[in-house]
Amino acid sequence: MRKLKLYSARTLLGFTLGCATIVLPYQAQAAGPTCGDRTSLLKVLVEKYKEKPRALGLSSTGKAMFEVYTSKTGTWTIVMTTTAGVTCIMAAGNSWEEALQIAEGPQA
Repeated sequence: MRKLKLYSARTLLGFTLGCATIVLPYQAQAAGPTCGDRTSLLKVLVEKYKEKPRALGLSSTGKAMFEVYTSKTGTWTIVMTTTAGVTCIMAAGNSWEEALQIAEGPQA
C-alpha cells in the first residue's frame, strides 16, 4: 500500500502561486478582453507603448465607443468604452501601417 505524503499549506500555496504566475499570462490572452479603469488603461498605452489616439467610432447601437491607438513603432490597440463606463482592450498587435488612400470600391 502506498503512503501519501502530506504537504504543508504554505508549500501548496507556494506551488499554486508559482504555477499561476506561469499559466495566467497565457490564459489571459485567450480569455478575452482586459477591462479596467479607463484612465489607468489609457495611461499604460500612452506611457508604456507610446500610443496615441488615431481614430474613434460609435457602435451601431450607440452603447459603446471604439478607439484605435497607434504608435510610431507599429504597435496598435483597440479600446472599447461602454455607456456604463466599462473600458476594455479588445485587441492589440504590431505592424500597424497607415493606408495612403482608402479604397472606395470600383469606379462607376
